[in-house]
Amino acid sequence: MTPSTPLLDIRSLAIHTDSGIPLVNPVSFQVNRREIVALVGESGSGKTLSSLALMGLLPPGVLMSGGEIWLEDKRIASPDVPYDAPVRGKELAMIFQEPMTSMNPVLKVGEQIAEVLVRHQQIGWKQAHRDAVALLDRVGIVNPEQRAKQYIHQLSGGMRQRVMIASAISSKPRLLIADEPTTALDVTIQAQILALLQELQQEMEMGILLITHDLSIVARYADRAYVMHQGNLVEQGPVGQLLTAPQEPYTRKLIAASQPQARPAGAQISDEAPLIRLQALTKSYAQTRSLPFVAAKRQTVLFPTTLDIRRGEILGLIGESGSGKTTLGRAIMGLIDTDSGDIEFDGVSLTLASQAIRQKMRRRAQIIFQDPYASLNPKMTIGEQIAEPLRVYKLRPAGQIQARVEELLKLVGLEAHHASRLPGAFSGGQRQRVAIARALALEPELLVADEAVSALDLSVRGQILALLDRLREQLGLTVLFISHDLAAVKQVCDRVVVLYHGKVVESGTTSEVLVAPQHPYTRQLLAAAPDIVQALQLRKAS
Repeated sequence: MTPSTPLLDIRSLAIHTDSGIPLVNPVSFQVNRREIVALVGESGSGKTLSSLALMGLLPPGVLMSGGEIWLEDKRIASPDVPYDAPVRGKELAMIFQEPMTSMNPVLKVGEQIAEVLVRHQQIGWKQAHRDAVALLDRVGIVNPEQRAKQYIHQLSGGMRQRVMIASAISSKPRLLIADEPTTALDVTIQAQILALLQELQQEMEMGILLITHDLSIVARYADRAYVMHQGNLVEQGPVGQLLTAPQEPYTRKLIAASQPQARPAGAQISDEAPLIRLQALTKSYAQTRSLPFVAAKRQTVLFPTTLDIRRGEILGLIGESGSGKTTLGRAIMGLIDTDSGDIEFDGVSLTLASQAIRQKMRRRAQIIFQDPYASLNPKMTIGEQIAEPLRVYKLRPAGQIQARVEELLKLVGLEAHHASRLPGAFSGGQRQRVAIARALALEPELLVADEAVSALDLSVRGQILALLDRLREQLGLTVLFISHDLAAVKQVCDRVVVLYHGKVVESGTTSEVLVAPQHPYTRQLLAAAPDIVQALQLRKAS
């Protein structure tokens, strides 16, 4: 190997379906040791398919139709040479976008990491378990011995991603592929995960291929970037040059979409009684009992919370994982019971209401869940899933349901022919658009959007936020917008409420909270989410 040989060399990679439809046109890019290279683009641009080709994990019906993949001086894949499977997991490792779907739900996390060590390091199970605990400790998980005995669903989003990282680095790979590793994480956890990856990269002298749609992350952590659009490589270069002096219109469009303008003041909000009123709402969960016949301790996740959501407003709810955001949203929807307090919907107390009244209210409020893969039925087409609530509530004659489904798909940026596909045929961002279309099918008065745009790329995120704003104007829709994406909150929300450890620590108009924050925690959140210019400045200073 010569000194100039890159760690990873992709030469004219092309990917087609087995029926000949091109998905990725010939693209070439390189990653060097101790370098972070970003692969940027929207959903469907070919980023994830290209990374799956590197791992030899292309889905059924999709094949590598041209080009070569080299790992230093070794060719590991080409159309006429079978993929060199032994390098997968040992020399190449990948952090997938959704830990809940890529980790085994019936094995404890320590067992899953140990399995990788046994397979690739040829060591015994006892030693592998000890090493797995050490890896969990290395990636910053508190009480690693205890966490190793838990299942993936018992961990928070940040911990799940750390477990994925521990599993990926267990065999000390030369190249780490990180596919949207922080998409669903709040800004403070996101900063911790990316700093951890950067630290591990230097410590282990790895190359990292970072796949993301967040350009502020690219500006802060990547050395070079490649921009993909509709399966083509449209621009490449050092990050500072690419983000400050882009040459291609598409790159300029991405940069503009990542720096949205703040919502103008003076939006028309109703002066009537609020649609939602929370009065001293509390919620706690029982912890696992350590001894039989001993009452389990309870952990309070929502302290007495009083809050109004006005008709026709978009209220942003921000805070890190575990702050109580999702708990509050699910309580409003009636998906969980609360310990005390009251929830009023349009003047009606849901705490005192009968089951029949709650059922009538349910159609008037809909929720967009954080994880579209888990909230969509994998065995029903998306057309069937969007049509189902229309049939149940008889909102359209049978002959008009299909037209309404197609209308909703177009509203969220999908095509009518997508209605016949299963959720597994879509990218993460596309699945979230389907979830949004289904929530809008019943034309609700209240929409609880729980991280509804976290999985979407920049331009689609802008379209969805504009859609929510337009629906608010046209239909008087009220939105509780739960998000860790401060740029999205700044763009679309009228007011912002900040939760910290289950307590409201700050609230006010968007400009008051996000431009001139008063509470130290709010200032910490803003510091953890710099824009492109700030991220480039931080990079120069470090």
